[in-house]
Amino acid sequence: MRMQISQKYREEIFNEIKYLSDEQIANVMKIIHIFKESIICQRELDFGLKNEFEEWDILSDEALLKKSF
Repeated sequence: MRMQISQKYREEIFNEIKYLSDEQIANVMKIIHIFKESIICQRELDFGLKNEFEEWDILSDEALLKKSF
């Protein structure tokens, strides 16, 4: 099923760009690269934030346990 979806999007993308000039396609490629980089950066930031929240939860739990004794 994934192959069908990928092929569908490939066809849609091709239909969008098939009449663009080489210069315009070069700009579209730059946009795609920037978009991919931003997604990768965002994932890394999300992962880092998730880890930070987990550390805060652990510290909070430890503080509560110390306070109850």
